[in-house]
Amino acid sequence: MTLSKPRVRYGIEDAIRPAQEVMSPERIGSFRITSLSFSRSILRRMKKENWKVEQSRFNLNGDGHGEAVYHIETSHGTFSFIAVSQDLEEHERSDRVISEKWDITFALCEGELSEEKIEHLKQELPKQEAGRGTVQDLVWSRANRSSRIFDYILKALTKERQPDPDSLAEVGYILRTTAFYGNGKFGLAPFEKMMEDHPFEGAFRAQMFAAFMLRQFSFDMVEHMARSRNPDAPPLDSRLKRYLGIGNATGLGMVPFLIFHPKLIHQWVYLRELALARSKVEEITLMKVDSLLEWLRPAIDYFTHYPVKETGIFESGDTIAEELRTVERELVLLKEELPFREGRQWVPFIESLLPGLSAETQEVLNSLMIEIYPEKNEELENYTVVSEEMELDPAMKIGQLLALIKYQYEWCFQYDFAKRDEKHFFWYRSIEKEEPRIAVRGEEPGDEHEMRMNIAELVQKVTVLLEEWNREDKVAKFIFRYPEFKGVIRRVQSLENHDYAEIHGNLLQKDMIPIYLMRCKLSFFGGERFDPKSNRWVRITLFQGAPLVEDVENDEPVEWMFPKLPALEEEA
Repeated sequence: MTLSKPRVRYGIEDAIRPAQEVMSPERIGSFRITSLSFSRSILRRMKKENWKVEQSRFNLNGDGHGEAVYHIETSHGTFSFIAVSQDLEEHERSDRVISEKWDITFALCEGELSEEKIEHLKQELPKQEAGRGTVQDLVWSRANRSSRIFDYILKALTKERQPDPDSLAEVGYILRTTAFYGNGKFGLAPFEKMMEDHPFEGAFRAQMFAAFMLRQFSFDMVEHMARSRNPDAPPLDSRLKRYLGIGNATGLGMVPFLIFHPKLIHQWVYLRELALARSKVEEITLMKVDSLLEWLRPAIDYFTHYPVKETGIFESGDTIAEELRTVERELVLLKEELPFREGRQWVPFIESLLPGLSAETQEVLNSLMIEIYPEKNEELENYTVVSEEMELDPAMKIGQLLALIKYQYEWCFQYDFAKRDEKHFFWYRSIEKEEPRIAVRGEEPGDEHEMRMNIAELVQKVTVLLEEWNREDKVAKFIFRYPEFKGVIRRVQSLENHDYAEIHGNLLQKDMIPIYLMRCKLSFFGGERFDPKSNRWVRITLFQGAPLVEDVENDEPVEWMFPKLPALEEEA
């Protein structure tokens, strides 16, 4: 008789992925929406606390110009959402941060809006960067119509018919936003105001709720305009509304956020990786296999009909769909074998699949694994905010600092910055355009204003100098001699035990792809449908497939991911 080997039991520390596996630009550039994404967590809170939304003013003309106000009643106070719509010529529409005109500007505010406040916002909101808000305002933003889809839906409803779902799938939204402003900018409320028991406590929840309300306004506006043209115009079918989201265009300005907020990035990635590890160490049950299959099938359908054209930057929808079908087949086999695999954990099963999957498909599977264990993971959404303070320890010995660099920054030493291609680009902030840019070193001007974006190079430089010092000397002595390295030393010291704080990449490299970093941050917002227009800017959708306001207020489920294109029945 052959005795079987004792079964290995995996703990969280065994299942959680190390930073060297997770934090490469290519890997974080494969992240997707999860149940912890901010857009999804705010709707769960809305549902749990039974928030109510009412339209309190809708002063739009037949062309959709004017203002609309919505009243939001939460368990901890009253809020208002206001959208101001103005006439805009087609040539004036732009996704650029520096644009001066937008179809719609909007705000999320605390309390009821007085007539005086509404008039103030009607004057100031359209100015955006040139406007001034008050501490009553939590979020300001702006949006443009997707001219093709907006006009198409309007014409269809005016003719008393529903728009074709396939045509809507080509874009996926009616309105497209650019930036969301908060945290004291333009006189808005500081972030500290939304702490403790505030309904919008947590990272970017206020911004995501503002986007959710803009989505509702987009439906109300197009329906109003259709009825103005034809009183018998029907409302947009609720299934189409759920399918449509809010568009967003994001450029290079998002990349510095990941570098200049390392503690926050660590926290977000750590929570995601902890949720994944918690799921993987659970024992496989028939119920959870079925749950994973239930999520996997719409994901396969989503990527099979993925409307984004191949760009050569991200994996194609066809590839992801085919690889997910392989996962589905393995799950079906697992289900058949399950009675003989009692007590097995997910870890070895998931690990056995990974070699045959691209990084993007792996991350889709990881998102679904987090999804099937809400009872284990959703409480993590309460920990998305951390203190970002950095402190210098001048009493640390040089030897201790070098040991810390060796342990946590070993990835920095894979690059040879003497090679031209490793320092091909430099980052700077355009005074004229007021946004971060990259330029080719030696070919374009401005490198004297270079932003300190390349952590790897800075760590290399300071390490070379530290190696020449006595290991017993204090850091204070070194900084007195080399004050220009105070910042990077403070960063290294402050990020001890923050394994996911640094992007393990060279942001100056010739083959750098900035939208990997954009996609990482956008995945935490809940962005999907990543549509790169170049390697420097990308369009996404938020809340595509999400419930409507009336769904959240009723008994409909609020969870969504990978929306299915609805098939509307032909009218008799």
